[in-house]
Amino acid sequence: MQYIRFKLTQEQMANWSVGTLLVSDEPALPAECNPPPRRNGSREASGGMRFWCCLALACPALIAAVPSAELCRQCHAPEYEAHVRSAHFTAMKPARQSSFAQGLNGLTLRESADGYEFLYKLTAEGIAITAIRGTRRGEGLIEWVIGAGLQGQTPLVRTPQGLRESRVSYYPKLERYGVTFGHPAGVSSSPEAALGIAETKGEAQQCIGCHSSGVTEDLEPAVPGVQCWRCHDGALEHANGGDKLPFNPGKLSADGQVLFCAECHRLKAPRANDPGNVRFQPMRLIQSRCYKNSKALACTTCHVAHHDARHNDLDFYNGKCRGCHAAATIHADARGQGNCIGCHMPSVQLHPALRFTDHYIRIARSKSP
Repeated sequence: MQYIRFKLTQEQMANWSVGTLLVSDEPALPAECNPPPRRNGSREASGGMRFWCCLALACPALIAAVPSAELCRQCHAPEYEAHVRSAHFTAMKPARQSSFAQGLNGLTLRESADGYEFLYKLTAEGIAITAIRGTRRGEGLIEWVIGAGLQGQTPLVRTPQGLRESRVSYYPKLERYGVTFGHPAGVSSSPEAALGIAETKGEAQQCIGCHSSGVTEDLEPAVPGVQCWRCHDGALEHANGGDKLPFNPGKLSADGQVLFCAECHRLKAPRANDPGNVRFQPMRLIQSRCYKNSKALACTTCHVAHHDARHNDLDFYNGKCRGCHAAATIHADARGQGNCIGCHMPSVQLHPALRFTDHYIRIARSKSP
């Protein structure tokens, strides 16, 4: 079986667009799965590629037949142990193994007081979903779920009409199910719309590489999560006795490394001055004077390869700032918190369950883009 890795060009990335970005001040999502207020229309109005949820459909049972990161463990145990605990490694999961599936069997959710009801049932193939409103009914099967579960998980629903991004997601921080971020508010127009937003094969092909590692030319089967060879091209051949060393993105220049990570983490935003652009770390980082002037600031300057970000370790990241800025140039923190990140890379709440660190390093003001 031949596996391919999707390498996205800057032109392809520039043509991606995300859907409606919802900004809500509400502390939590309603218990009956009502969506937060919609900000500027529906995702269909964006006129381009939806970024955060697409994949190839494949039977999860086939995963056992494809290579795994275990091949690299014998020689690279520390890297392996760190990586398998990371969000990259679990970026996509079989439905029954996901947080979305926990406690879901027999649960009924509703999109609004008089909207569609969602009924779920665990099956051998995944999770069967039924959307019902009066006499109208739509059915589908969830085999895969996108997202590591740190902020949210969104299923892909296979229906007779094709693949759909589920209208319902799970938000672990709230321990609640809710309408998927970016989906329109209100009552769905049809059973199909209630099941989710339709995905084309082209859309699936564009973003599958960001949530999985191996896929045939026909988009099946998928290898879930970011495996070693997704970033280290040639790793499989090397692990099977090949003489050539695999590609190491850590040896790229600072610019090259940022471009490499931007294949998935995004280099260009679909709309200027949109609050949701904070999610695109490379695009935000390259605007920073630190990046432009140093010529050496790369993703791994602050992030340890194979590990998740250290969200609650201020000392670690403050140390990274001091590693480039001489002590004499660092001003006193008037707040007395000793926290460089809090002022210069603030955290932004886009949704009651979704928070992102802004990678545009600057003097951040309350209304600055």
